[in-house]
Amino acid sequence: MAQRYQREIEEILGQAGEEGEGAGSDGSKPPRSPRRVARAPRGPRLGRFIRPTSGRLLLAGIALLVLSVLLKALDAPGVTPFLWASVALFVFAYVAYFTRPRRTVERRWRGQPMDDPQPAGPLSRLWRWITGG
Repeated sequence: MAQRYQREIEEILGQAGEEGEGAGSDGSKPPRSPRRVARAPRGPRLGRFIRPTSGRLLLAGIALLVLSVLLKALDAPGVTPFLWASVALFVFAYVAYFTRPRRTVERRWRGQPMDDPQPAGPLSRLWRWITGG
């Protein structure tokens, strides 16, 4: 890890020395590199299918539960299907949260991995076995 930092510091100092030599002794600045043109971020497209994420399923379950409680308070008939639908949405949200694939992205800096891999202990192996990761 210390060698990695030392190598990065040497590269930065080497680049700074090269740039410092490019500036004239009269105080003129070296020429700037061309700037990148920033693009506007793309917003959500209208008309596309809304993906049912676990948060949206949970929100729909809460909305149906509130609707069923309000209908029950008004003594409206047919409250039971809304109640069961809200319970089903809660269950689907729970399952969807734990079954989605986890992204394990290796963080890199200039092609080199940043973090040293942690040794796998018994608890981390058990957690990976439970979560399927």
